[in-house]
Amino acid sequence: MRNNDSRLREQIDRLGRPAIGTLNREIARHERKESYRRVALGVLACLIVTMAAIIIITNLWVAVLQVDGSSMNPLLQMDEVVLAVRTDSPKKNDVIAFTHNDKIYIKRVIALGGDRVDMSKDGTVSVNGETLKEPYVTSLSRGSCDIELPFQVPPGSVFVLGDNRPQSLDSRDSRIGTVSGEQIVGKVKFRMWPVLQTGSIS
Repeated sequence: MRNNDSRLREQIDRLGRPAIGTLNREIARHERKESYRRVALGVLACLIVTMAAIIIITNLWVAVLQVDGSSMNPLLQMDEVVLAVRTDSPKKNDVIAFTHNDKIYIKRVIALGGDRVDMSKDGTVSVNGETLKEPYVTSLSRGSCDIELPFQVPPGSVFVLGDNRPQSLDSRDSRIGTVSGEQIVGKVKFRMWPVLQTGSIS
């Protein structure tokens, strides 16, 4: 055992003690390594918190949706990505997203509960006897209309139409009907994609 200790001391003596400069460089290297580790952990923690916040906000207040179809042309185009803010009490002229048979639709609110909706043969819409001014519609049409007109919107529901009237399946069709508050995903307020067309939606 003593022989082993002696040999170990001899090896240490042969190697010699490191110079002060070498020690300082080694200490600095370890400090940089520890600093990088702390920064990396901080960045990772920030990313985790940010992702958690995004998930919470998305589930509680907003929904990110992709446009499917042409029923809201020219306002919204196929495959555009929009942001819908949660609401269960939309107003007239709001563009909303809602669910029906496990599918999400995007349409414009034309009338609220208690309103009477009528439509002429050429597709001109009136609510409570007043003809609507609809600059967002490029082509009027009765479309797929099989409801009895004039139609009174049930309380707690809204009557929706697509801006592209010839190509829209909406409240004119009994397969969709009026939209209840429970069906509403939110008010579509912002276009996120494509980047060059980002902005508010009305």
